[in-house]
Amino acid sequence: MRSVILLLTVVTVIGGPGLPARAAEPTEAGVYASLPKGPGRDAVYFTCRACHSQLQFTRQRMSRAAWDGQITTMVKKHGMAAPEPWTRTLILNYLSAHLGVDEEDWQGLPPGSGREQVFYLCQACHSLAIVKQQGLSRDAWDESLTWMVKEQNMPEPEPADRKLILDYLSENLGITRNLRPKRRR
Repeated sequence: MRSVILLLTVVTVIGGPGLPARAAEPTEAGVYASLPKGPGRDAVYFTCRACHSQLQFTRQRMSRAAWDGQITTMVKKHGMAAPEPWTRTLILNYLSAHLGVDEEDWQGLPPGSGREQVFYLCQACHSLAIVKQQGLSRDAWDESLTWMVKEQNMPEPEPADRKLILDYLSENLGITRNLRPKRRR
């Protein structure tokens, strides 16, 4: 009986004499889900999806330079196979066109050293509005980063980047910004 069921399943899925095949082919929309059509979509899909869910990279918005840096990090630190130069260009063209950010669009983060690191690290998981409203002390920002790494699986920033991030957050979005006297007009 088991053999008959197996044979019927194979004939039904693969097809048999006079039977159309019913192989479950995924639809284009199902495969690429949130990746818009465009040159390089296949390269992005098959390169990035080798390790990540689509949401891990489609939620991010980065400049071309930041995407390039992300690829370099993936190759150097996470064992990703280095894409051929032409493939890397194709991937970067696609990512900057469809998942890029205007170099001038920092979503309200004030200028300063460390802004780029804060922008890309924080918005990978949540809105920058959450960051901008905190007004924490340097120690509280440090505790918050430690908690996010330990409890929320945020990637651990390199020590130099962590210092830059903490300097930026405490100087530009720290508690002291609320204590500065207002300028008179």
